[in-house]
Order: sequence, then structure tokens, then C-alpha cells
Amino acid sequence: MSSHSWFESWFDSPLYEQLYANRDDAEAARLVTWITGLLPPAEYPRVLDLGCGRGRHSLLLALKGYKVTGVDLSLQAIKKARDKAGEANIQSVSFETGDMRSWRNSPFDLVCNLFTSFGYFDDDFNNLQVISNMKANLKSGGYLVMDYLNPSYVREKLVPVETVALGELTCRINRHIENGMVVKSLAFVSVENGRSVSFQERVKLYDLVWFEAAFAAHDMNIARLCGDYNGGSFDPLKSARMVMVAHLKK
Repeated sequence: MSSHSWFESWFDSPLYEQLYANRDDAEAARLVTWITGLLPPAEYPRVLDLGCGRGRHSLLLALKGYKVTGVDLSLQAIKKARDKAGEANIQSVSFETGDMRSWRNSPFDLVCNLFTSFGYFDDDFNNLQVISNMKANLKSGGYLVMDYLNPSYVREKLVPVETVALGELTCRINRHIENGMVVKSLAFVSVENGRSVSFQERVKLYDLVWFEAAFAAHDMNIARLCGDYNGGSFDPLKSARMVMVAHLKK
């Protein structure tokens, strides 16, 4: 892993937690409920949540009856996820640190990659390594659920400038599209003394055709495609999400 990858410092920063403290847990619960209805734990008991972050979806999946392994590169995220599991006394979930391109265990019935935890690398090679590793972690006949942004919607609805008040800090957010990636530049400025620290988020804007080809190259096909967390139909222009359910051939 290169030392300059943007996500290594940003996802471990306490400012990450501060900025995203109010993420919509109800939204995550809707997605997990939909997954449970489509791929129930009785048939697909072992789940890998790859790029699990602080465990929002992993914990909800475990409460639904799955045996879940959450994996993320961020040490701080995994520590937080373990703490949350301990506080809630959830026994059927475990968390490990690992690179989504290479972490591997005995095959799972279901692999989840949720809340745009994909496309972090500037080049196709590394992003395709992630898909290859997802396949390697899947049992024959298993499923991958990938919840990804809809590039057309992002391009249409992009908010170039935004300011968020965070108590003693102000976060100035600038967004633009560069070389096929949506780039979010974050500058945290102290209200008291004006000192600032900056981070970036970068996500590759892959469209549905790209994913179809990438999955096909790894013996998978998209068995279901939805545009929201309730299982609604996908509209290429209006849907904010691409929720793809890919099936690994037997």
C-alpha cells in the first residue's frame, strides 16, 4: 500500500468521525432489511462486509442472524466497530484490519461492499483487484451486494462548494470531477485561530457498463439492479444509487 493513499490518513482521522457523526442509520437499516429479504441468513449464513468502516452495516447484519466478518484498512475504524459490538454484546460479528485487494479467508456465502466503499484507486488495475478478491472470498454460487453511487446522478447533482459547522471547527468542502473521479477536498479550519488541516476523498466514477464487464470477467453476472435502499427500480438519470447484486457462477 502506498504511503500517500488518501484514505489511509483520512479514514483514521478523528475528524472523519466528527464530519460524518450524523450518518443516517435508518438508511443503513433499510438496505440491510432489503438484503435480508433477498438473501436470507438461513440460506447465506456467512457474510463478509468488505470495507466495513465503523461497522454500521456489519452490526445490523449480525442482528438479522448472519455470521459476519467486517474488514477494513483503518485501524481506528476497526477499533470503533469492535467497541460498538462489545457495547451491544453482539457475538456473531468479528472485525479485522485488512486491504480489500488482498484480505482473504475461507469462502463466504455473501460478500457485501456498501456505501460506496469501492473505486478509491486512481487506476482500473487496483480497483479490479478488489473485484477479483471479492470473487476469491465467495463460495461458488454465492452473491456479491455492491452499493455504489450512480455516476450520472453525481455529475448532475454535484454541489461544488459547501460549508459545514462543527462546533469549534468549520469544514469547507469543494467538489469537482477530475480524470473520471469525483474529488472532495475538505479543509477543517479552527474558528478560534484560523489554523487548518486538509484531506481529500476520491472515488472513480464507474458506470453500469463497466461493472457488467468487470463482473463478467470474474464469472459473475448482475442478477438484480436497484436504484435505492428499498429495492426500487434503477433509473439511469434519477437514481442516486446503483445497488448491484452479482451472482458467482457455479
